Amino acid sequence: MSTPAAPPKSNTTRREMFVGLASGIGVLGFLVYGVMTMSSSQQKASNNTLTGKVVGRKFTPLKEDQLSFGRGGLKGAQLTGEHVFMVEVKSEKRTFEVPVDGATYEAVRDGASFTFMRPRSEQKK
Repeated sequence: MSTPAAPPKSNTTRREMFVGLASGIGVLGFLVYGVMTMSSSQQKASNNTLTGKVVGRKFTPLKEDQLSFGRGGLKGAQLTGEHVFMVEVKSEKRTFEVPVDGATYEAVRDGASFTFMRPRSEQKK
């Protein structure tokens, strides 16, 4: 008959185990804090999001055109400027001027629903 093998002896000390456990709890606490903070900031963002109907659009061209040159000379000219939607929000009983990029300006038509952030000067905390 053979004798049962003794369990292997651990090379970690109690101190090392305590430091590892404390580090793990600290990292887990940091992650929980991050998730809690994110959820409160999302709630803040939702309070400052408005949805309305596009009732007009305005394009203000800049004085300069954007020119691009290549190997064969002038490749193209592009008119640049400021694109603005006039968005009527019934819950606020007013019309907002919302600056947008060129692609959004071309994609969204008058009468469409449009969601945007409240202007910084009017944001609720």
